[in-house]
Amino acid sequence: MRHKALHQQVIVITGASSGIGLATARRAAKRGARVVLAARSGDVLAKVAAELGHKAAYVVADVGRREDVQAIADEARASFGGFDTWVNVAGLTVYGRLSEIEYADHERLI
Repeated sequence: MRHKALHQQVIVITGASSGIGLATARRAAKRGARVVLAARSGDVLAKVAAELGHKAAYVVADVGRREDVQAIADEARASFGGFDTWVNVAGLTVYGRLSEIEYADHERLI
């Protein structure tokens, strides 16, 4: 299987408002990729998208919600005709003893 060169790709990046997701988005855009940024922090995403310019689109989304994940894919299609690579960096943390964590929170974490 041959992959497109990075500068020819559209890359979806979840968790793009901070940390590894943000660094990945910046590096990919710098190397010519178009990026679709997704995270729960809309104000941060708007700033990052403005920083990256016409190569970036963004969606405020919680990847724990199926309809939000669909909205990310829909935005990639609407903005850039689809996507080539999907990078999942979004995450969450639950603090507490395993025996004290609600089952629903445990499921969402995993």
